Amino acid sequence: MEIDPVRLDALEMRLWGDMWDSTPPEVASAHGVEQRRFGPVQVTAIADLPRAGWMNLVLGATAPDAVAEGALEEAVAWVKSLGVEYYVPVTPGLAGSAAAEEWLGRNGHERGYAWMKFVRDASPSELPEPAGVEIAEPAAGEGGDFGAIVAEGFGLPDWAGPLFAGLPGRPGWHCYVASVEGRPAACAAMLADDGIAEFGLAATLEPARGRGCQLGLLRRRIADAATAGCHTLFVETGERVPDRPAGSYRNILRAGFEEAYLRPNWGPSA
Repeated sequence: MEIDPVRLDALEMRLWGDMWDSTPPEVASAHGVEQRRFGPVQVTAIADLPRAGWMNLVLGATAPDAVAEGALEEAVAWVKSLGVEYYVPVTPGLAGSAAAEEWLGRNGHERGYAWMKFVRDASPSELPEPAGVEIAEPAAGEGGDFGAIVAEGFGLPDWAGPLFAGLPGRPGWHCYVASVEGRPAACAAMLADDGIAEFGLAATLEPARGRGCQLGLLRRRIADAATAGCHTLFVETGERVPDRPAGSYRNILRAGFEEAYLRPNWGPSA
């Protein structure tokens, strides 16, 4: 299927921006949760999560004028000033990709672990409905369990739950909690906009792993994306390498997604 990486990147930028916008002000102030724009480049950072490079993100580096107009340089200088590890994802093959990689390489950065982007259409999934798993979509103001599972599932401190708890009910967002034996056990989210849906924030608590929660959540999101009128669905996870777990990778392929392209994450040189 034809894909437009520019549109996928734009939706991803909105996804991360919405997370930061939904964070309660008192949590943002207490933990250094900040978002800034430098022309076409968006930076989301959390001072109290200095080792969570996957959350301290510089997005938009491949915009055509990001290097020429100094936006990437300003964005990197600001996130560096916070003293956090950070990723600069560079989507391959775009008008500004080569300039971004050249600038990063010349200014003390190197390619790191990449994320694989997967895409599929909105045709029905062949995944079976998992037995004993109940999936609900919390309403606005009821995202406590959702946020807590995201935080615990990704190894974040308890205070990070509110970073995600405000997402249910936001325009375009669909957030889900899967319960096993009546207890919230897993979660996932989808952001749908103008025919494209991005899947993300999938996490399962340790006692429920192996019960099919994530396959059920993939199945539900694919169906809901079709209902929302989406024609292109995408998701990403870490590239498959021998020394890293590949459970999410396998689940995504089982759900009918196809590998689209690897997107390297650049970071400061060691």
